[in-house]
Amino acid sequence: MRKNGTAYLLWCCSLFGLSGIHRFYLGKPVSGFIYLCTFGLFGIGQLVDLFLIPEIVEEKNLKQQFLLTATPPPISAPPPPPPPRLDVTILKICRDYDGATLSDCVIETGFAPADIKKIIHQLSVDGLLFVDNRASDGAVIYRTL
Repeated sequence: MRKNGTAYLLWCCSLFGLSGIHRFYLGKPVSGFIYLCTFGLFGIGQLVDLFLIPEIVEEKNLKQQFLLTATPPPISAPPPPPPPRLDVTILKICRDYDGATLSDCVIETGFAPADIKKIIHQLSVDGLLFVDNRASDGAVIYRTL
C-alpha cells in the first residue's frame, strides 16, 4: 500500500532536480520518465501533482487491493460424458457373451425386463440381433450379426 507522506517526500526530490520520482513510486513509470527528462513538464506537472498526489495514491491502493483480493474464477470440470445408450449396451453384452439371455442383459444393465424386451425386439426388427438357442441347455439367446 502506498502512503501520501512518502509520495510527498519523493515529490520534494524535484527541488533538487529529480522530478517525477513520486510517479515511479505510484506505479506510473512512463509519466515518471517524462517528468524526469523534462524537469516535471517544466515545473507545471510537478506543481499540479502537488494537488493530485492524494488521488493518485488512492487509485494505486484501490488497484493493488483489488488485485490482492480478487479470486480467479473456479476451474470447472468438463461435463461428464453422456451415459451409453441402452441399445448399444445390449448389443455389446450380446457380442461379449457370444449370445446373451434376457436375464444376462437385465443383470448387466440394471434395467427392468420389460424395457430390455422392447429394445431387444426393436434390435431384432432392425436386423442387429437374431434369436438363437444355446446348445448346452436350449435357453433362448440373442446374438449380434
